[in-house]
Amino acid sequence: MHARHIMSIPVTTVGPTTSIDDCLRIADESGFTALPVVEDEHLVGIVSEGDLLREKFHNHPRTEGTAADAMTSPVVAMTPETEVSALASAMLRSGLRAIPIVENGKIVGIVTRRDLLSLLTMDDTRILHEVQHRLDVYAGPHRWTATVTDGRVDVSGADAEESERRVVAALAETVPGVTGVRVG
Repeated sequence: MHARHIMSIPVTTVGPTTSIDDCLRIADESGFTALPVVEDEHLVGIVSEGDLLREKFHNHPRTEGTAADAMTSPVVAMTPETEVSALASAMLRSGLRAIPIVENGKIVGIVTRRDLLSLLTMDDTRILHEVQHRLDVYAGPHRWTATVTDGRVDVSGADAEESERRVVAALAETVPGVTGVRVG
């Protein structure tokens, strides 16, 4: 499984000149514990709740800091094709709460500890619900039927061409917790 399967999108970002107060408000409203700092559509840093609180309470009360003052740079970032195990290892080794996902220099998602926890709590019932929902949205209800055993998805139903079967398999593979897919 790859970062693209579990990353949160869209990503809530701030600019380097965003005030600390605005960053705190944005973090609170978005529910994210880390905000990528983006300039000209490129990732230049990241600010965590801890960074923002330190900057807010350690600065002179009359001095208004910015995201640039509090951010960590350079940033640990990974690609959409990064294996989830590599993301988890990087988070554990470095104590990171979130890792931005970047493609062609632009941020396309973010993987948080919450995303990893959600992956670990996926059981066969939740996987089946999500796979079946995606199949129904794609082809309409009852065209394809899925079953799940130990994360392995078996899809049956419509007599379809190989290209559609590949699409159905790809839809099922993108569900977190899926360990394999067979379209029969």
